[in-house]
Amino acid sequence: MTNARAVAADAAARGICLFANAVTPKGYRRTVDAVGDLPNVRVGLGLHPRWIADGNAGESEVAFFENAARTTRWIGEVGLDFSSRYVQGDGRARQLGAFERIARVCAQEEGRVLSIHAVRSVSTVLDVLESAGCLERCQCILHWFSGSTDELWRAIRGGCYFSVNERQARTRRAKEQLKLIPPDHMLLETDLPPEEDVMYSVAETEASLLRARTTVEEILHRV
Repeated sequence: MTNARAVAADAAARGICLFANAVTPKGYRRTVDAVGDLPNVRVGLGLHPRWIADGNAGESEVAFFENAARTTRWIGEVGLDFSSRYVQGDGRARQLGAFERIARVCAQEEGRVLSIHAVRSVSTVLDVLESAGCLERCQCILHWFSGSTDELWRAIRGGCYFSVNERQARTRRAKEQLKLIPPDHMLLETDLPPEEDVMYSVAETEASLLRARTTVEEILHRV
């Protein structure tokens, strides 16, 4: 957001805290510079799998992540994306190698919060998190869960949290799977803004969260 600081300040006035997930180390540094000093903002150190698969994030970015992760509790967005576009060539191997390194460094300190992207890759993501010790030592949030019901049960047993947005909550699969998630492990997200460097308002953020909550409550028959 070009007006990120104004949005964050307005959010504070409304009693809203924000977990802002970066997708690249550059984006993380820029967001920390913009709003990292505000008490209601947590900036997630991110390294999105799509940037890794495309070759836009290489060894220097992974190394930066490993070093920076030792100084923050908040991690995201990280994970794996096995959509056809991102597994071509050595895209899958690059993603997996980077995510294994990310998971290992995150598990070194208990209590880190991870926001995780897992597209067509939930089982592999859970394998990596479990092997590294993240499921035991970290709070792992599966952002916009899109896996199978069997994978959902495995993630629930592993203690994962699930962040749900209004668009996701309207899908047929979500309407069935949301009924299975323990309420105390369900979170609300906006997945906004849709792109970087756009003007935004906290009113849009709040409205998106309220719509997501209303949809979820309707699914759970709590309205």
